[in-house]
Amino acid sequence: MEFLTIMLTVLGIILLTVLIILFVRLNFTISRINILLDDLEAKMKTVNRVFTVVDKVSDSVSLVSDKMVDTIAGILAKLFARKKIEKEKEEEF
Repeated sequence: MEFLTIMLTVLGIILLTVLIILFVRLNFTISRINILLDDLEAKMKTVNRVFTVVDKVSDSVSLVSDKMVDTIAGILAKLFARKKIEKEKEEEF
């Protein structure tokens, strides 16, 4: 009976030692992961700024091109409207 008690105590001590070692390694790994995530977050902020600038430039170019298309369409509409009015005047005479 004493042998079983000694055996359980030794196994308990070994198990506790292994769990402590695993906990220390896990703590170290989590610390390293935290550092990596902080670095990744800083880089993502930089990339986010770049995408914001690209988005603003894209919106500006789109606005300018839309205004150009609207202006050209307006000029063409006026041109064809004048021709139509001239044809109607010729048909009246």
